[in-house]
Amino acid sequence: MSPLDDELRAALRGRASVLTPAPDPLAGIERRAKRIRRNRVAASVAGSALAVAAIALAVPALAPSALPDQLPPPVATPGPTVAPSPAPSPAQQVNPYALDPADPWPYRGDPEVRTQGDLDAYTVEFAARRGVLTDDVRLTPLFGQVYEPSVPELFYVATVTSSGDSWWGVVQASESGPELLVDVPLPDGTTALPAALPGDEVARLLVVAAPSVGRIEYGPDDASGWTAMTSIADGVAITPLEGDPAADQVRMLGPDGQVVFSGLAPDADAPEPATTGDPDNVLGWPVRGVADAALEERAARGFAQAKGVARAEVSFSVLVTGNNDPGQRYTVLQAWVTGQPAQVFGWVESPGRDPEPQLRPVTEPGTAAVAILLTEIPGRTTDELVVVPRPGTGEVLYKTSATAQGRPVTVDGLDGVALVDRELGAEGDSIVLLDGDGKQTFERPVSDLLCGETGCS
Repeated sequence: MSPLDDELRAALRGRASVLTPAPDPLAGIERRAKRIRRNRVAASVAGSALAVAAIALAVPALAPSALPDQLPPPVATPGPTVAPSPAPSPAQQVNPYALDPADPWPYRGDPEVRTQGDLDAYTVEFAARRGVLTDDVRLTPLFGQVYEPSVPELFYVATVTSSGDSWWGVVQASESGPELLVDVPLPDGTTALPAALPGDEVARLLVVAAPSVGRIEYGPDDASGWTAMTSIADGVAITPLEGDPAADQVRMLGPDGQVVFSGLAPDADAPEPATTGDPDNVLGWPVRGVADAALEERAARGFAQAKGVARAEVSFSVLVTGNNDPGQRYTVLQAWVTGQPAQVFGWVESPGRDPEPQLRPVTEPGTAAVAILLTEIPGRTTDELVVVPRPGTGEVLYKTSATAQGRPVTVDGLDGVALVDRELGAEGDSIVLLDGDGKQTFERPVSDLLCGETGCS
């Protein structure tokens, strides 16, 4: 080692002896790492605070009501819009007193006036006026009574289900069939059914309304006050219709006395549908057999079709309605077009076949018997002749030829109607009537009884 090296080494040692020893290098690194970590945490906290502050400032700026002059309007995007539903007007609100044909008022009055048979007959008459099938009609009775001395009358509401149209009316039963005294459309919201009906000395005003109505009143003219009508059931009242036809009115009060309806009373002098009496040649015989209103109505329509007129122009009386074991159903009517003479008309319905109409010539005065022929009877090799004799006949005989012995063919339980098994294509046979003493009163070839409208075959 040179003297220079020794001198340098001695100088360094002397310097080191007067300096503070340096710390552990690893400890320094650890101290620097902790300092960096503290700085990053502080920076993160500060950044979060700044973000929260930025959001707090931005939210009011995004609100539609904030700074309207500084924000552009949002761009509209296409899509469906829903208009708010308007509040129902008074006219749209449900009237608790209104007649809803789908949920009508309950029936009031005499239960004997709304028997199923009567309702079927009324439905047939209503359907005929509308030109629809009876199955398309829903008729509901509302009030019924027997008007003195013995005339059943019924208020009803009826709907043609295929169209949804509704009517209300009043029908009376009579010997000649149902008679619609009132038959008018039912407006939505109707609350009163006022009808002017025939009376003994003056017409009657009969009003049917909801059972919850408090009182029904009649105002005969402009100068008179209101008078309570006679209540005959809940929501039903009657009074003589003797006020001024141009000014008399009806009104109804609710339970609290508020007016729930007010309107003009119907006019008893309103023109009635034109009617004519029965033709002079109507036989007037009693109905025999088992009534079938639907079958008889189809027969009446068949007669109208055969005559080329509307069903409303046709009237009829039933002579007999019946059926046989193979399932054929038949009715014999005397029918006529308004203003024309009556004719006998047979209507036969057989399973799997179209109905068979049998139209006879104009009925002769003094006719003693009428007949129709049931043909192609399932399971039989003969036809069946249905003979309807005049009332009071004692016995009906059938002769297969002019020289043959007559055999009795009257059927018990059919009020004198005779049923004859007749050979297919038979000729020369005849019908003989005897009175109660066994005396012959009538004989006629069967071919004459089966003549068509324009002649005999």
